[in-house]
Amino acid sequence: MGMLFVLIFWAVIFLLLFLVSGLLTLPFTYFLCKEQRKRRMILSFFTPGVALFTYAASSLVAMIIIAIILGTDIGIGDSWSTPLKNNYELSSTDTPDNGGICKKDDLYNEILISDVTHIQVIGDSVIGKADGRYFIFNLQDGTHTDSLTYQALTRQISPSSIHLIDNNTYYWEQRRTAYIIGGVLSLLLTILVVRLFWRIGLHGFQRRQQGS
Repeated sequence: MGMLFVLIFWAVIFLLLFLVSGLLTLPFTYFLCKEQRKRRMILSFFTPGVALFTYAASSLVAMIIIAIILGTDIGIGDSWSTPLKNNYELSSTDTPDNGGICKKDDLYNEILISDVTHIQVIGDSVIGKADGRYFIFNLQDGTHTDSLTYQALTRQISPSSIHLIDNNTYYWEQRRTAYIIGGVLSLLLTILVVRLFWRIGLHGFQRRQQGS
């Protein structure tokens, strides 16, 4: 339901952007274009919609592929997840600010550490902050020590090695490079589709005129 709501929300936003941006192109096309003015006005009106749809569709496909490869959530909806090591993951629902560490293949989806707000992976362990206290989670055997003070944490982990980040930042860091690559590829595809749209629109019209 959450993902469906997000898709409907963005569909409405894209539709409004398409209509507004399409209408804004008409005066410029009317005054700047003298040849095939009417045809170019029609093409310019639909160009923002073609660009938005192409970029949105290709981005969604890229996000799905990235989620499959990295083992993360798709990137839309009200749930977040990103793998740690040895089939453990950090996951959140409704808001990424409050997450939990659990086992991916656990049928009961038991949360081993809840209320996680900050996290850091160090070797085969995860350290973090949960419910205002600190914890150490062993990613090899699943053992963990909870409710530590910062002083107790530094007795086991060197203070110079502790660089905790909030969940939202951790989620983004795990997929940042892949999203940047996907965004660039989606942009290049959008430019190609728009160019093809204009080429077919103009040259197809010219051929019909020559044929008649």
